[in-house]
Amino acid sequence: MTKNEDRINKLFKELVPETGKADSLAGELVRAMSRIAYRFYNDGDMVNIAYGKETCNPAARFLIAKGNAEVSSLTAGLWEIFSEDAYEKVMDILCGAVADYVEQNPDLRNQPTEDMWDFKDEEEDQDDSWDEEEDDWDEEDYDEEEDY
Repeated sequence: MTKNEDRINKLFKELVPETGKADSLAGELVRAMSRIAYRFYNDGDMVNIAYGKETCNPAARFLIAKGNAEVSSLTAGLWEIFSEDAYEKVMDILCGAVADYVEQNPDLRNQPTEDMWDFKDEEEDQDDSWDEEEDDWDEEDYDEEEDY
């Protein structure tokens, strides 16, 4: 675990409830960052790629809308990264930027917040990787004579 991940985890324990949205903007920023990191490290989900569209995009949109300029810019950058190594590096920097923003702005702990899931785009945030797999399937590839 990196230093930045450790910082986010400590803030998570302090600011995020066991279930549901956080009470403050600071907590919801940490929750959104943690969601993106959790989905990557546990399931390989990445922002705007396959199932990551459903699991990560709303949290990323929240960070873009509610974070400072650095958080917004780094998060927007995740949308364009397809390499897992590069994604992981940017995500670590983003963890640090979110932690810095929350730690350096104590007023965020008192600001009410929207739920990160309110930033879901019903049309865009759909896993379309199944559609691509179906398009690649060819009936001729299936041989009825063989036992499977």
